[in-house]
Amino acid sequence: MTISDYQISSVIRTYMKNMKVRMKQSGDNHDQENREDEVNISREGMKKMLYDRIGEQVTEKLKRYDEK
Repeated sequence: MTISDYQISSVIRTYMKNMKVRMKQSGDNHDQENREDEVNISREGMKKMLYDRIGEQVTEKLKRYDEK
């Protein structure tokens, strides 16, 4: 199953909106338990992210080289 960039962005936006609402509802209640989010990314996903980043960096360097 392929997950698009748009879907990921949509999930992140929705998460952030929900967190803002929760923060407003809780007010100044600092007694709440601190919870940490955990993200697990598959090896294939990490490889894809790494290759995408490397590709972007190489593209930027080539663009800079062509501009000179």
